[in-house]
Amino acid sequence: MNKKLLNHAIAVLFAMPTITMAVELDPLTATERHQQAYEYRENQAYRNKDQLPFAHLVNNDETAVALFQGQFHKSLPHDGNGVVDQAAYNALLNAIQSGTFEAFEAVPAGGVAKLANPLAAQVYDLEGRDSHDYGIKPAPSLGSAETAAEMVEVYLKALSRDIPFANFGASPRIQKAALELAGLVDFKGPVNQADLFRGIFAGDQEGPYVSQFLYKDIPLGPKTIDQKYTGYLAGQNFMTSFPSWLAIQNGQNPTESVATTKAGYITTGRDLSAYVHRDFTYQAFQNAALILLGMGPNVWDDGNSYKTAARQGAFVDRGAAEILDMVARAGNASLRAAWFQKWNVHRRLRPEAYGGLAQTNPGLLHPQFLTSYALKRVQTLYGSPLLPMAYPEGSPNHPAYPAGHASISGACVTVLKAFFKEDATIASPVEPGLTRTTLQVYGGTLTVGGELNKLASNISLGRDWAGVHYRSDGSDGILLGEQVGIAILKDWRDAHPSAPKLTLVKFDGEEIRI
Repeated sequence: MNKKLLNHAIAVLFAMPTITMAVELDPLTATERHQQAYEYRENQAYRNKDQLPFAHLVNNDETAVALFQGQFHKSLPHDGNGVVDQAAYNALLNAIQSGTFEAFEAVPAGGVAKLANPLAAQVYDLEGRDSHDYGIKPAPSLGSAETAAEMVEVYLKALSRDIPFANFGASPRIQKAALELAGLVDFKGPVNQADLFRGIFAGDQEGPYVSQFLYKDIPLGPKTIDQKYTGYLAGQNFMTSFPSWLAIQNGQNPTESVATTKAGYITTGRDLSAYVHRDFTYQAFQNAALILLGMGPNVWDDGNSYKTAARQGAFVDRGAAEILDMVARAGNASLRAAWFQKWNVHRRLRPEAYGGLAQTNPGLLHPQFLTSYALKRVQTLYGSPLLPMAYPEGSPNHPAYPAGHASISGACVTVLKAFFKEDATIASPVEPGLTRTTLQVYGGTLTVGGELNKLASNISLGRDWAGVHYRSDGSDGILLGEQVGIAILKDWRDAHPSAPKLTLVKFDGEEIRI
């Protein structure tokens, strides 16, 4: 600022009327509030610190399986059989250990694809517990019966992507799939034909396959949005030849692209896989929050004192502004927790890489996958045992376990279950009509809590429909996200002098008070 401007600014200040400090109307003095705000943050930090971090156990595939064939190494250079360059994989491990931007930049690449943000695992959390403190059980090992059973399910889903969910009960192909899954050792999903490929939590197996929160219109400010989405054309599957598969493993761009359909409601596994291919992180749960808020205070949790207040309305606190913000915050915090588990602990290979081993090194895999109808059918249709993928690029360039979509689902649904009344019924439930473009009345009774659980499973298992995840990536990822959501809600509760007493039912059925 030059001298002339400075003198002018000083003159303006002196010309202003005398300033009087405001008389603050507040339960505390400014000094008391300043001190208590500090003490709150310190106390919350101590409370979270007093909870010891979970032990992070692994399945030992990284050391037990030769040449890192049981691990994620997509976008690194591979030999002609899909075996990762050993020096490149060790460089990745060294980068994870060092935790520096420069070390990850130096990891050798097999193509143009980038590693998906491994340094996100090093970001500190400022509410809830730290991302490194949460726990998750080890991923099923490469050669286990459980992984084999999960892969049979993924292959069966790939074969069933274009069968409408409403037709499952009458479909001979779904009947055959149900019989196969029922005969597998260590399969953790439903095996009844009508419930096939659904989630395992309360509400998942009630009513239509797809949650009401993916069908109901969304009240978006002054506009109402229907939930018709552009889908992918039936019959398209990718990476079924070994050269195309190997190119993608090396990180090269796909040479094919997916053809789309006109917008319609989600009616098939392919539709669901298309939705979770292009959704933004917490999209489904923001929409669910808007739908729930549109239902009015009757569906608010009974612990929300504004529900029955005569002279005060909820908005910034315990209302729309805060609920939408909490959904977003919990979702991103859950991603940090998932990214730590993915990169720094488990590094589980993606299903497409497991399918590659079925061609290049089947001896590493459990017999119940190698002898399955699902694998034989894929070999007959495509001439190879590779997993037919719904996306031309296959999976994202980060490890499989746990699923990011699942962790977001668990955290965001946990927040929504805390703020809304889970036993409230959904008014006028719907299901798709005879075409993808219409809805019709569903005659049964569905609850908010059940449909939120189902939404979490839809978003998680939608990635399995695409071939990019296993079932355990989803179910265990949802439980990880739930831990994050609860921890954030506890910090939120303690920030209120009145300590709101919201309740929710966890995914395992336990009812808790936040």
